[in-house]
Order: sequence, then structure tokens, then C-alpha cells
Amino acid sequence: MRSATYSSHIETGPGHQSSRDQNRSVNSQTLTIAQSHSEESHRANSWRAATYWAVLLLFLSLAVLLWTLSDFSRREIPDWKPVLALAGTAQARGDLYYAKSLYSQVGRLSAWRDDWAGLLAAACGMKKLERQTGRHSETNALLLSAMVVAKARQSRSGLVAVAKAFTALGQNKVASMVLSHTGKDWVEETSKSADLVSPDCWDPQA
Repeated sequence: MRSATYSSHIETGPGHQSSRDQNRSVNSQTLTIAQSHSEESHRANSWRAATYWAVLLLFLSLAVLLWTLSDFSRREIPDWKPVLALAGTAQARGDLYYAKSLYSQVGRLSAWRDDWAGLLAAACGMKKLERQTGRHSETNALLLSAMVVAKARQSRSGLVAVAKAFTALGQNKVASMVLSHTGKDWVEETSKSADLVSPDCWDPQA
């Protein structure tokens, strides 16, 4: 009797073992699939969160920019002439870093006021501080801004003054390009601010 029971146990043992192995395999695959779905869901949620914050930051940046421009438009743009005087004083006492910063401010104020003479004055001061006045210099950038403003105002005298400045820097081709923007029907525009630019500022020897 024992022999029969033992024999029956031996015969049915491998079947049960195979069934358990299959169950383990199914459970393992189910767990793997569940983990994979969980990771994909986590990545999707992270991407959505990152996108949300990026859009929110962009919106806030635009809102701040629009508010700043709106607030600035309600105020009168300061005159650049007092700042130019401060820059000259700082340069005279040897505070060249501060002077350069003030000349840059003169350029910004002049651009906001569409005043080519102010930009030319800022370029004149910057020229005295920079060791090199090549194409990538701040002096060049200010002169190009002066050209843009003079052209927008259809100022023949403004473009002539800018062309003279480029000629003094040895950039004759740029000077010719500036003059080529002069319109035939433009009238002479006199600027009360132009006399603030030193007459000899753009001489080749200066």
C-alpha cells in the first residue's frame, strides 16, 4: 500500500513542479509588465510637469516684460545729456569702468529717444575708452545704432556724421554703405544735440 502511494506521489510530483514553474513565470511577466507601465506613466507625468512649468515661466516672463514696457511708456524717457556729463567727469577722474557704463547708458537713452546725436556722442566717449574699435566693438555698435536712427528720421546730416565717424575709424566701406542709405528727397535736419559731440572726435588723429 505504501509502495503504491509512494509511486503515485513520484508520478504526480513533476507535474505539480511544472505547474508551479509556470505560475511563477506568469507572475514574473505580470510584475515586469506592471513595472514597465508604471515607469512609462512616471515619465509621462514628469514630462507633463516639466512642460507645465516651462509654459508657466514663459507666460510669467512675458507678463513681466509687458508690464515693464507699459510702466516705462507711462514715464518720460530721461534726457541723456546729464548722463553724458557724468560719464565725462568719471573719465576725467580715472574711473574708466564707471565711465564706460555711463556711456552705454547714454546710448540706450538716445536710442529710446530716437536721437542719433546722442548715440554719436556715446560712441565718441566709448572710442576714447576702448583699446580697439573694430567691427565687434561697442563704439561700432553705437555708430550703427546712430545710422539706423538717422535713417528712420530721414536725417541727411545724421548719416553724414555717422559716415564721418566710420571714416575716422578706417572703415571706408562701411562709411560708403551708410551714405548709400541717404534719400534724394530728404531735407537737412539740424540737431541741437549735435554740438555736444567734440568737433575733433572723429578726426583720424584723434
